[in-house]
Amino acid sequence: MRLEYRLDDQDLNYPALWSYQDIPEAEAVARMTCDFFVKDGQTYAVTATAMDPDGMAVLYVKKENYLNEEIERRYSHIGFELRELCPSGTKLIESKELWGHEEVMTILHSDFIYIHKDGRYLEFSLDSREIDEDRKCYVYYGNFTGKNR
Repeated sequence: MRLEYRLDDQDLNYPALWSYQDIPEAEAVARMTCDFFVKDGQTYAVTATAMDPDGMAVLYVKKENYLNEEIERRYSHIGFELRELCPSGTKLIESKELWGHEEVMTILHSDFIYIHKDGRYLEFSLDSREIDEDRKCYVYYGNFTGKNR
């Protein structure tokens, strides 16, 4: 499958920024689910997604004025992080290595997930999702709701 990131700028006729010629379909869908994209230290907000008539997945992005936190971990395969939003940034709740993009799809499509802690499942509510290409990692941002199961 082909996938392309384009700058969401009508005046410039939506120029292509990055193209991927042979991307697995599961990775394309996971990327299309994310609200943010990080590449070369810059954060982009995904403003829209589309499927071109020729079958290429297109993500339209705008540059964010967001200072990326200094996060060291780079993953050797595919990383997944669960991060709690805090007034001073984010707090890492959980991280793991994945072997395929299929493993992250159900989590990325969930508005709520449950974190096992102290014999209970704590409800965690989605704020946003990100793919950090620099670190080879998907990040699920949110907050605990105070509910448990």
